[in-house]
Amino acid sequence: MKKIYISYFLLVSFSINSQEVVDEAIDTQVQASNESVELQLQINELDDVSKKIYFEYKDTLNEYKSLKNFDDQLSKIIDEQIKEIANINEQIDSLDSINIDILPLLKRMVDSLEKFISYDIPFLLDERTSRVEQLDALIDRADITTAEKFRKIFEAYQLEADFGRTIESYDGYLQIDGEEKAVQLFRLGRLGLFYRTLDGRDTGYWDVVNNTWLNQGSKLDSNIKAAIDVANRQTPPNFITLPLKPVSSND
Repeated sequence: MKKIYISYFLLVSFSINSQEVVDEAIDTQVQASNESVELQLQINELDDVSKKIYFEYKDTLNEYKSLKNFDDQLSKIIDEQIKEIANINEQIDSLDSINIDILPLLKRMVDSLEKFISYDIPFLLDERTSRVEQLDALIDRADITTAEKFRKIFEAYQLEADFGRTIESYDGYLQIDGEEKAVQLFRLGRLGLFYRTLDGRDTGYWDVVNNTWLNQGSKLDSNIKAAIDVANRQTPPNFITLPLKPVSSND
């Protein structure tokens, strides 16, 4: 019986030691597994970081390429602008020699226009004279280009040419029998200029032969009023009888 007890004791002791070894092994395996999980999480995190850095690098590279292309295009534009500036400077330098011929021509054109108005029938005289004076002052201005000066003078010539193809009515004042009176004026192209007072008692027209106004009393009142109504589009166009300048054999 004593031997059996000892064997049992040894068996129990061996069983206890084996369980401890197994538990330690399990604990070691669990700890190793936990460490593996942590390492894998770190690896995954590093992988995410590396991917983020890679994509940032790709974006930076693409942005650099875009900026490089833009810089190259901008350099070409700047080069073209430098050439254009040089060309403009050359043209500006050549303007001095061009203006030697152009400015005297423009001056002669303005002088001719002024003389023409002085010979023409005296419609809108203040307005037309003022326009010529402005053109004359425009020629001497250094802040206005030669092209702009020519354009303004050409517009004035075009306006004067249009007067010969149109009719109009406007209000004004005339000296009639030594008294200044308010009148309505009617212009028939450049063929005639007529007037009537507001009450119709005084009417008349510009005598181109003697360069003076001829007062006809109330004789032309109805005809001039009818012409003014047509010019103001108050009545449709119609035949109107008005005295015109005599036509000579030289006309």
